[in-house]
Amino acid sequence: MKKIYPVISGNSPTILAEILQTAAKTDQKIVYIQPDKSEKTQTYKDLLLEAQKILSGLRKFGLKPQEKVVFQIESYQDFISSFWGCVLGGFVPVPVRSINYTPEQINKTTSRLAHTLQMLEQPLLLTDVVFAEQIPQIPELSQVGKFPVLTVEELCGNEPDTNWHSSQPDDVAVMMFTSGSTGIPKGVVLSHRNLLSQTMGSVQMNGFTRKDISLSWVPIDHVGGLVYFHIRDVYLGSKQIHFPFELFLQEPLIWLDLIDRFKVNIAFGPNFAYSLINDCAETISKRQWNLSSIKFFLNAAEPIVTKTARRFLQLLAPYGLAPTVMCPSWGMAEVSSGATFSHNFSLDSTTDYDLFVEVGSPIPGVDLRIVEDQNQVVSEGEIGGLQVKGLTVMSGYYQNPEANQNAFTQDGWFNTGDLGFLQDGRLTITGRQKDLIIICGTNYYCHDLEAVVEEIAG
Repeated sequence: MKKIYPVISGNSPTILAEILQTAAKTDQKIVYIQPDKSEKTQTYKDLLLEAQKILSGLRKFGLKPQEKVVFQIESYQDFISSFWGCVLGGFVPVPVRSINYTPEQINKTTSRLAHTLQMLEQPLLLTDVVFAEQIPQIPELSQVGKFPVLTVEELCGNEPDTNWHSSQPDDVAVMMFTSGSTGIPKGVVLSHRNLLSQTMGSVQMNGFTRKDISLSWVPIDHVGGLVYFHIRDVYLGSKQIHFPFELFLQEPLIWLDLIDRFKVNIAFGPNFAYSLINDCAETISKRQWNLSSIKFFLNAAEPIVTKTARRFLQLLAPYGLAPTVMCPSWGMAEVSSGATFSHNFSLDSTTDYDLFVEVGSPIPGVDLRIVEDQNQVVSEGEIGGLQVKGLTVMSGYYQNPEANQNAFTQDGWFNTGDLGFLQDGRLTITGRQKDLIIICGTNYYCHDLEAVVEEIAG
């Protein structure tokens, strides 16, 4: 096990407002690719200005520090500006996945939104004009009772408020909702210390710099999109590019188009994203890209199928993609996104038939252990339950004592629910504890079954 040591020390920032203030002194910017593929840009200086306008409007409404603000915001730019407006005021943004105003999304997402509003006892809902007008027609929301609604458009009409709240490192910075095995959302409470520890730890471990350019289609209300890509790049003061998740699903190859166009260095995709690209092999053979700028392709957020990752590297090798850029990682909202990273994945170090993929060592400030059912540490290489401890781990689930009792051991280790093993300090995930199927005394992991299913045509 690795000794935990603090990442935040000396002149390091201790609250989020400090990193935005520093970024605003640079000339770097955020590029937002719109659903119609047009572009909008926002410098960090402009972001700070918009955030201060939103801060002013939230204060006029009467919001007090540490009060919750539920986000239902489709526009990435509006979301990000609103997030920082809350940060500057000490308010707690609570993102809920954007409904996108399609019939398929409305039923599922409005139920989650309604649950969130009820759990938080009718807090302020911050949204846009389009959704605000639809609220009276949504039955699930009418059952919640009365709750205040403000729109980003009206808040941005205020004069900037430059008198920021003096937050403390352990103040709540954001609440991210996640679904447990029952499907009931749980509020993950993350502090400034949690988020900055993850940010600085991952930057230190992966060698990111302010010269790096990142590209993300991960929804900004997801911990990966918000923390790992956006907040990290604000900390670095580096250029970041965001485009809609839906656009990627419609046209997966736009991902590679944008990498080529913007000379992207850092990108991210779960296993399914690499599989979608692999399915476009025939079209890819007719394209012309230069992907040599990429130095880091994060592979995380779902089980990694070795053959899929290897096929992706092989398919794009003719376009300058290096065979060592794939970086398997493990993380979750409860540990502020990515907590381990591996730099050992390559075509030479793996085969198509590897059952599991090593996801690396923990970032500074995080410790891992593998235990059996009674929380006793197992031998190296033995599969058991993964537990995590450290500076990035949440303080707990919001107003959920039963979940917290199950989630934490008496000595403060967090039960991730994942199975895995450690070898020379490096983690390999083998499945979820609740996804283990035992038939006639033999263990079958859902990850193995999914890998077999992926090979079936159609």
